[in-house]
Amino acid sequence: MSIVRSTPSSKLVGATVLSAFLLLASPVALPAEGTDSPLRTYLADKRAAIQAQSAQPAAATPIHAKVTAESRSGVRRLRIGPTGEFQYISDSGRNYAGYNLGAGSWDSLVGTLASAVADEYIVQAAVQNVPLDGLDVVFTSIPERKSDTLAYPNNLSYVAYIDSPATDAQLQTLKRAVHENSSAIDLVTRPQQVSHAEVEYHHSAAQRDPKQPPGLRDFITEEKRPAVLARQVKPAAGKARPAEPETLVARAHVEPHTGLRRIFLGKDGYHQQLHDSAPGLLGYGLAPTVEEHLLGVTGTCLTHIFEVQAASRNVLLDALELTVDGQVSPRFGSNVNSPARYSGIRYKVRIESPASEQDIDALRQSVEATCPLYNLVKDEQKLEGSIVRGAYADAAQ
Repeated sequence: MSIVRSTPSSKLVGATVLSAFLLLASPVALPAEGTDSPLRTYLADKRAAIQAQSAQPAAATPIHAKVTAESRSGVRRLRIGPTGEFQYISDSGRNYAGYNLGAGSWDSLVGTLASAVADEYIVQAAVQNVPLDGLDVVFTSIPERKSDTLAYPNNLSYVAYIDSPATDAQLQTLKRAVHENSSAIDLVTRPQQVSHAEVEYHHSAAQRDPKQPPGLRDFITEEKRPAVLARQVKPAAGKARPAEPETLVARAHVEPHTGLRRIFLGKDGYHQQLHDSAPGLLGYGLAPTVEEHLLGVTGTCLTHIFEVQAASRNVLLDALELTVDGQVSPRFGSNVNSPARYSGIRYKVRIESPASEQDIDALRQSVEATCPLYNLVKDEQKLEGSIVRGAYADAAQ
């Protein structure tokens, strides 16, 4: 694939994605002529850190995340790390009984993939000693319906805006290395072995204590159930069918001095995320790694679908908490002979409910059959990427 050179009049992508670029666009500040490039300095430090890691034995990195459905609001609180040191709120729009307090799981997935691709470009540029002066990755997905009850982000693609004096051949070699080595790309393009969710079931009273404040049960029955049932109503003859999910878009900007990735979600960038590198690769401990967050968003999606299916099946829930665990093999080390890959992905859900064990198991089965990101990870996806030369800036300029 040829590399596009960014100019004010370049038609880089289709109209749908281009409109998203226009809304997300913000100029990238470049160093003044004759000064050192901050990103090149960072890449040199990154290269030294990688060389130091490559000289030492390495072990797989365990990943742990926990998601809690928060009582009366139903929002999903994601805690990442052994002690939950990083937290995100995942929520729905008001038309789905949410409050838009945080990005939804689909938007978060696309944003995290944008960040993961940007991270891998930085790592591979450091390994290959390819000079970069600026890097932004715009990632898009056009969701598809797989069945009457299952739809999820699909048609994955990205454009990497690279400001660099490297040759086109060097950048194409860099891109190949990114696709061959990225654990995130492997996670979504190759079918993964994922366990069935293990359920820890606690029976609660059929009637709640009236002295207690409203809780998750009230959210499910009074807000989520009406919203879910409204979505299930089929249009009458001659009426238009509900619109398919719109294109998802996110932009990851690499901060040149630190390598931190700042992610803008959606066409307006309303919700934002931050990702950091691992400690041995110049991380600052300011945010989770993309490897951690990718598994975390599958957990928020599963938790949401437990709410959705409970509402649909009229199953009362008083508490809902899900954990996701897995591991990623090391990228570098004296004992490493293959790219980093995910393995051992497993989920456990803790439920308090007055429903029977049989109803809870049926609920679990319906969740696994309809959860978008659970099935996306289990299935095989296609992902395409391209490179545009030049700093990412307002396409209207």
